[in-house]
Amino acid sequence: MKKIGITTDCVCDLPGEYLDLNDIGIAYFYILTGTGRFRDGYEIDSRNIIEYLENGGEKAETIEPTPSEYRELFGNYLEKYDEVIHICISSYTSNAYENALAAQKLMGEKGSSVHIIDSHHLSTGMGHMIIRAVEMRDKGCSSEEITEEMESMKKKVSTSFIVMNADYLYRNGRISKTIRDISASLRIYPVLTMKDGKMTLKNIQSGSYEKAVVRYIKSELRSSRRIDKKRLFITHAGCTVKMIAGIKAEVEKLCSFDEVIVTTASATVSGNCGPGAIGVLYVKDN
Repeated sequence: MKKIGITTDCVCDLPGEYLDLNDIGIAYFYILTGTGRFRDGYEIDSRNIIEYLENGGEKAETIEPTPSEYRELFGNYLEKYDEVIHICISSYTSNAYENALAAQKLMGEKGSSVHIIDSHHLSTGMGHMIIRAVEMRDKGCSSEEITEEMESMKKKVSTSFIVMNADYLYRNGRISKTIRDISASLRIYPVLTMKDGKMTLKNIQSGSYEKAVVRYIKSELRSSRRIDKKRLFITHAGCTVKMIAGIKAEVEKLCSFDEVIVTTASATVSGNCGPGAIGVLYVKDN
């Protein structure tokens, strides 16, 4: 039976303890600001990038891992494993997938032992897929079986966020100036979702942000019978402990999950969505 290593991008937003325990290899994104270039997760985190942007910082460009960095990661894991499965951020939101494929080609014959999956998601939407891949690997499934499951599963994952400040999305080219201006003047908050790998505007919520978040959660979990109750991620950028507690309580009213995991978004995700952004991410049952 071939030994399978699993790698992914740092924007998966899974807890570091889980990644370490399961020997998940990480390809790191970088944030280029007016003060320098910082490696996400090591030299900059969600709190740092939000503080920087909230205090007048304007430049916060995301830089994907290079083909050379992916090649080094894959090569290191092939020293320990017979095959590598890499679960990548959606190709529609980043050039990371293309860079990973380029790395695979640079590896020559060894590249045939690397299997790269376009998750069509980001953040803990990817996290759901990684956890499933680890479960299958530990049960002795082959790389073909895991890859097939990932291709099927990405159609079932629900990745969405509500955003408190639309200016961040506009600054990073995610929404138009018109939507940004309307959001600011009317106190409405965009809800973004991943659809077929693309980040799209799903709907909007209005009123106070706290009430808008509650309505967003109700909207996401109202069809609870169609949701896999095994696990839910609550992933946020700079939300208060009180707000997170309120969100968990609201989730428990609507749907009983075996496990609810709270994670902090990476600097890459936080820099795009801004402070106060929060998402409930789950897997559909059918």
